[in-house]
Amino acid sequence: MNSNNETTTLPPETAGFDVREFARTAHGSHRGTLDLGPLAEEPLDADSVRLVRALRDMERTTLHRVRDLLVTATHKDARVTAFLTTWMFERFWTADALDAVLDASPAARDLPSSAGPARRVPAERRARRGPIRRSLVAGITGTQIVAEHVTTGLVDEWITQAAYRRLAGVSSATASIISPVVEIKNRHIRFLAEEAERRLRDSARAQRITCRALRHAAWPLGSVDRSGHERAFFERHVFGDQRGRAEARRIRGMVAALPGIRPGVASTVESRLLP
Repeated sequence: MNSNNETTTLPPETAGFDVREFARTAHGSHRGTLDLGPLAEEPLDADSVRLVRALRDMERTTLHRVRDLLVTATHKDARVTAFLTTWMFERFWTADALDAVLDASPAARDLPSSAGPARRVPAERRARRGPIRRSLVAGITGTQIVAEHVTTGLVDEWITQAAYRRLAGVSSATASIISPVVEIKNRHIRFLAEEAERRLRDSARAQRITCRALRHAAWPLGSVDRSGHERAFFERHVFGDQRGRAEARRIRGMVAALPGIRPGVASTVESRLLP
């Protein structure tokens, strides 16, 4: 087990995901390639526009999420922090692309306010910790907290990708806009899956820490700060019908397949996605 003061790195010869190539080929602004014209002929309905706004807001939470990660031992892991730098860059420009979709959608002007009281769920108290308390707790946890961070990040990407797929299925116009975003997300998932698999497989303590985090997380990550009605909309719109419940089951299966993650933990994740 690594000490808390040790910087962990993955030797290049064992690294399947090429972080340097990921950084070199990072996707910046999408505005030059977005085809928004079809949205004028086939405008998005109010619920689809509301989902665009929800996803835009989720992408915008990236800076706060990275802040919370970097007050822990994760900041000492050169491979993960190198990934996070480009991950944050790509999510910023994804949010910008979604802003462009909102600007081109007349229904965006009539959306209900996203502000409102947050949902208070006792199991989510852990997710409401501020950065100082996170840092103190993480100091006790040590470097095994990196496994928690990459695994919860992986599950979050699975959840948001389900939402993007739902949006892409609305029309051919949204499919052409969202498909490149899904491809960007696929790269994020490949890195996080590789890291989660390796770190969970190598440490029973990492498995216990990660199981606890998965049980108590608010999904998607950052939802603990969103209004209760916006969270209810996301759950209902993405996971509320037969297709959505199938997506939630699929996510449960992928969580359960991770090394050392108990079936009950995966079932908890699934249940908290459903309305």
